[in-house]
Amino acid sequence: MLPKQKERAYTLYMKKVVVLSICLLCMVSLFASDAEMQPGSIIEKGIASWYTSDKSESLTANGEIFDPNSLSAAHKTLKFGTLVRVTNLDSGKSVDVRINDRGPFVDGRIIDLTPAAAKRADMLDSGIANVALTLIFQPDVPESKYNRAGDTGWYQIQVGAYSSLLTAYSQYDRLLNAGLRPYAEQVSDTKAVRLTVRWVPAYQLDKTVKVLAALGFEEKNILKKSEENPYK
Repeated sequence: MLPKQKERAYTLYMKKVVVLSICLLCMVSLFASDAEMQPGSIIEKGIASWYTSDKSESLTANGEIFDPNSLSAAHKTLKFGTLVRVTNLDSGKSVDVRINDRGPFVDGRIIDLTPAAAKRADMLDSGIANVALTLIFQPDVPESKYNRAGDTGWYQIQVGAYSSLLTAYSQYDRLLNAGLRPYAEQVSDTKAVRLTVRWVPAYQLDKTVKVLAALGFEEKNILKKSEENPYK
């Protein structure tokens, strides 16, 4: 075999090895997925506040009518329909609430309660309180009247598409070594390889984005999509 023929054969062989390696790593990544948050565990600590609406029949983020007398709350990421126990760390009083809205949108605050829930948690007069959130229940399917990205409670994040298999493998390896769950697939009708980080629970989205930023993947260049629950 001529030297150039040997070189082409070796290049073809290495490309096949890289593709096979990516596929195998994808399978290992899937089986290495972490378990979901377990009921009974404290999932967050921070400042709680309460909110209300001066408009009749205003809607919550999941499409329900806001009811100030219900034991419900707004959270930035938890799946709609999730039940959490909010414990006032100053008084010891607690209340179980159902997540049906998004917020609070004030730095340092982790949950917004309805007036009725705030009264049960002994923080209606103070307005805010240091609290701990304990997970009680998390539905498989979010209780929402909409089907927007993230409403499933899980995300996949597209980080890039690469025409070079070696580059794709190198980036895959970096993501895997960072503790993420990368997934590789061929872009339709092209030889490019698309890389995504998959099976990101909503409560870990911000942390995952920060890890990606540290690896050089800027948030403005990544695409967040809704993801099916891998544990269904």
